[in-house]
Amino acid sequence: MFRLLELEVVHWDFWQRFRLPLDAAIITIVGPNGSGKTTLLDALRTLLALECSRKRDYKRYVRRSGEDFCWLRGVVDNQRPQGSSRRPFGLPFQNDRITLACRIDRKGGDWVRKYWVAEGNVPIEAMESQGQEFGVRDYQRLLQSAGLSPAIARVLSLEQGQTDKLTELAPRELLDLVFQVFGDKEVLDRYQEARHHQEATARELNEVERQLEMLAASLEKHDSRVNRYLEWRRLRDEQTALASEVLPRLEYHLLQREVQSARRVLTVQRREWRELRAAKHMLGERIAAQRRLIEEARATKLAAEALEQARYEELNEINRALGKYQALVEQHDTLLAQAAQAGGDPSTDQAALEQLEDERDRLRLQAATLRQEQAATAELLENLAAGRRTDPADVAAFRLALSSADIDHDLLTDLVEIIDPAWQAAVEAVLAPFAHIVLLARQQDAERAFALGEKLRYRHYIVPERTPAPLPTQGSLLEVVRFKKAVPEWLIRLLERTQRVEDAAAGAKLPRAQDWVTRSGYLRERRGARYAAPEQARFGQARIEALKNRLQALDAAIAPLLGRLDALGREIAAIRGRLTGIDAGTQLAARAAEFAEARRQQEALTAQRRAVGEAVHAAREARGRAEATLQAHLQDQNRQELQLAAIERELAQRANSAGRKEQADRIRRLRHLNRTLPAAWRDHSANQVLTDKWRDTTNVRRRIEEIEARFATESWETDESVIALRDKIRADYERQSQELAQRRRDNAMAQAQTDAARAQYSKVLAHSVRRYGRNLRTLGEMAGIRVEYEPLGSDLSDLALAQAGLVVKFDFDEKGLMGLNDGDASGGQQVMKSLILLVALMMEESRPGGFVFIDEPFAHLDIVNIERVAAFLKATRAQYLLTTPVTHNVNVYDPAMLTLVTFKKRPGETWAPRVGVLVRDAANDGH
Repeated sequence: MFRLLELEVVHWDFWQRFRLPLDAAIITIVGPNGSGKTTLLDALRTLLALECSRKRDYKRYVRRSGEDFCWLRGVVDNQRPQGSSRRPFGLPFQNDRITLACRIDRKGGDWVRKYWVAEGNVPIEAMESQGQEFGVRDYQRLLQSAGLSPAIARVLSLEQGQTDKLTELAPRELLDLVFQVFGDKEVLDRYQEARHHQEATARELNEVERQLEMLAASLEKHDSRVNRYLEWRRLRDEQTALASEVLPRLEYHLLQREVQSARRVLTVQRREWRELRAAKHMLGERIAAQRRLIEEARATKLAAEALEQARYEELNEINRALGKYQALVEQHDTLLAQAAQAGGDPSTDQAALEQLEDERDRLRLQAATLRQEQAATAELLENLAAGRRTDPADVAAFRLALSSADIDHDLLTDLVEIIDPAWQAAVEAVLAPFAHIVLLARQQDAERAFALGEKLRYRHYIVPERTPAPLPTQGSLLEVVRFKKAVPEWLIRLLERTQRVEDAAAGAKLPRAQDWVTRSGYLRERRGARYAAPEQARFGQARIEALKNRLQALDAAIAPLLGRLDALGREIAAIRGRLTGIDAGTQLAARAAEFAEARRQQEALTAQRRAVGEAVHAAREARGRAEATLQAHLQDQNRQELQLAAIERELAQRANSAGRKEQADRIRRLRHLNRTLPAAWRDHSANQVLTDKWRDTTNVRRRIEEIEARFATESWETDESVIALRDKIRADYERQSQELAQRRRDNAMAQAQTDAARAQYSKVLAHSVRRYGRNLRTLGEMAGIRVEYEPLGSDLSDLALAQAGLVVKFDFDEKGLMGLNDGDASGGQQVMKSLILLVALMMEESRPGGFVFIDEPFAHLDIVNIERVAAFLKATRAQYLLTTPVTHNVNVYDPAMLTLVTFKKRPGETWAPRVGVLVRDAANDGH
């Protein structure tokens, strides 16, 4: 390591400029507190690119000068150490003196360092022209190669009063420091080079092996990709063959078969179609004749109804006339009875009169109720006969609201026609709950109709969806019902699934899930069975017949009531006559002629009414026969129309215009294929083999779709270059496998070399520890301190080398051994430990030189220990720069050959005084 010979500063802290000689083994820097001792050491540290003491840095010192630049220049020794062939700075610096310089400039508000190195003693003014400029890091590497190792640099950075910091080094750190100073650097370099080479080789082998594994994985991956490519190409070729050849050949072959088969079917259908067309023509003639019969029967029925109505009117006229004469006859009979009973008991007559009047009032009320129903029934019958509406009040109000809103609609009762009266009760049983549902003509009116239904609280269904009724299933209730317009689909399904049965016993034999209804209206549905037919018919012509029958029943019920009321009137009149004293005999005598004429008229009208009644009965029977005849003709027409509809369906199927069109299209396609397909593709035998394999084109298209689906959903390799890439990767894998085997053999050889270098390194390391230990013991003996250390073995493994450390122990005043920093030593003892460790580094005879900064090394030391420190400092050949305050004992100056005296800046002055220099007179050194 080099030594310091000279220092020059310009604008450093409060010093303007001065130059100091440093060519001495021990240099003491003395001055009062705050006079710049540490500042001077920090100038040297900055010159050597080291950290300043405490929390200071070089910017603090250059700012205080007030100038924009600062220079630090030092001259160092570059002579070859004894026993060495290399100068500290090495090539290209071959001069015995080397000048180091640092310039610090203000750049944009910050301070920037630059370093120069020049051969010889070069002044500051010539450094930039003669020296070689370095950056901070390159400059630090240059000094490190000259011996200023990081460990020594850390020692040089010890702050004021912290000389004992070496005792805080870990054993490993202390061993590294010792080896850097005492060890053979070339041995270390060779071992580290061999180890690094071996480790690098091992890493490279691991990397190559990892790459080989990755290459193997890549090879496996590319093998899979090649397989996927081959599979894709096979499927693609299959798809192409199926789409371009197999499918056209199958279509051609199957088209031939379809043409031949369709020709046979169409021939049979044509023959059957002609037969059905003839049957249709004959049935159409029968239906036309049946319609004429229906018209004749309807006319006969209307004539019978008119005759019946006329006979009823004639009978009513006779009854009215007969009633007047009947009253006179009854009055005559009453007078005769009164005359016969003249002289009765008044009290008995009064009681009988009250009883008869009560009975008459009751019969009058009953007759009035029946007459009211008779009038309403007659009015309803008249409205129906005239085609006028007869809806209930709520239905009529809602329909009026719909009509006012311009919403076209129908009522279900207006659309139902029962073609078989025998099943009137059955139809009524099923449709009675739906008699007043409203069917909208347009679905777009549904929203408005629903709103009106909510407003008027209409309790029946409003249905916007309607569909025409299909042909009924035989035996279903739909078979006996005709709809004039489209109705809800659910209503059609309800009639379609309800089976007609003769009675409940026949219905019970049907499956449980089957709905059925009897002729009388006993209904079985999913909820159970019940009698559901209403009292009066609501649908079709039967409603009018039911009203007529009800009107006749009312007439029959009212007639006896009227006869009884007449008899009661006569009895009441007779009793009142007796009670009022009326003379019956006198009235009989006075009105004898009137009563006789009334009796003659009564007998004549009674005989006439009997004859008219027989005529009414005959007219009623004629009207019944006409209705039965009309109904029979209607049923025959319905059966014939059903037969005609069935024949028309058969004709549509047999005509098969779509089939003939398809056959024509097939023939055109077949001719086109005959012209375009190759002759080999039209070979019947080969195409039959394809047909046996695939059956039809559907299977071929399904297979094509399966391939397309696999192409769409699976990942495929479609690039043919993947095969060449796979082959290249396989070749690379085989080549790298061979190279890896060769390099493993080379690495085994490198491992042997590393083991040899490690053994040599272990020997040198152990030898360095022994030499350092001898120095420690020598210094300890000089200071009166016993020093022990733990030696190292001469053949250590890498793990042992990595964990090796230098353990040093001290015994002060025979109080027992203590470690470097175990807390048992006093402050002064810690300083002595650190100084011994430090000075021992500088006692190497084979590599003398180097320098050490020790800031106040005598802190915490008494006079005896100061003399001890001075003694073993002299024993070394290193260069020491020591600082001490002026208050210490004068013994601190004893070892110094050169003393630098610092002074405080005087108040009012810009610059501090220069540093004083005291040189020891070597001739009087012993006095």
